[in-house]
Amino acid sequence: MFVILSKIAIIFAMVGVGFIANKARALPDESNGYLISLLMNITAPCMLLTSITGKQLTPDTLSSTLEVLAGTIIFFLVGMAVSYGIVKVLRISSADQGVYMSILTTVNTGFMGFPITKAAFGNEALYFMVVSNIVLNIYLYSLGILQINMGEKRQFKGLKKALKPMLNMCSLAAVLGIIMLFSGFKIPSFFNELLTGIGDITIPLSMIVVGVQLGSSNILKIIKNPKLIVISLINLILWPALTFLAVNWLPIHEMTKLILVYGAAFPTAVIVVALAAKERKNSQLAAEGVAMTTLFSMATLPFITMLLSTYYGI
Repeated sequence: MFVILSKIAIIFAMVGVGFIANKARALPDESNGYLISLLMNITAPCMLLTSITGKQLTPDTLSSTLEVLAGTIIFFLVGMAVSYGIVKVLRISSADQGVYMSILTTVNTGFMGFPITKAAFGNEALYFMVVSNIVLNIYLYSLGILQINMGEKRQFKGLKKALKPMLNMCSLAAVLGIIMLFSGFKIPSFFNELLTGIGDITIPLSMIVVGVQLGSSNILKIIKNPKLIVISLINLILWPALTFLAVNWLPIHEMTKLILVYGAAFPTAVIVVALAAKERKNSQLAAEGVAMTTLFSMATLPFITMLLSTYYGI
């Protein structure tokens, strides 16, 4: 447990570095776009490719992969339905219902999930988090578009146009890595070391970016929204708790259970802000939801990580 706690403490200390760097103007707000581009287009794809291809394909890996795929699909479908009931109970205005539902349902299993999962549970868990994230990407650009527009009538712009953003470097690296894993192809030693070295930058870089994002947010303004606080707590505490109760009794692999529960514990996906802006919804509210859930996750994620590590012995 101490090892896990130490790893998580180091990771979140990197967030503090990014926060301080932003406030000191060493990494001003405008630098974040360049850092994210470096992260999502170069370092993270390298990390995904080398981590996935470094695995050994076994019958357990195949069955666990299918379990994670099925479990993640069910998670988002149920989450979408339950989130609709929650916004109704909270009497959210019709104009903002879709944004609040997206804050509730989507999870940052890529941008934050990949590095934290790798640091806490290793490459084995990272592989399955990548599999889970593939489902998230499909959901975001299909049903997620419909979800963010709930509360008002708006014409869906077509599946092909909605799915186009999925063609990004992280998605391509994940798919390529899985194909190479199942085909048995290995990256030549020189290139594997090169890609591994670049990929190792991902964990500190991603956490520093989170810190810069928090540094550029008006935290005092955000915490004055009581409905957003309730939604954030449901996202970070109730969701993983309900997921644990739903999957823990099932006859599936322990790693599958851990990934499904852990995936539910991450804050709102950053891409929700861009989707809200694109669909002409309340992108400011979406940004505040991402910032608040990310801020609260500084406390909830280390606790949940230790609980899961102790319970599943991974």
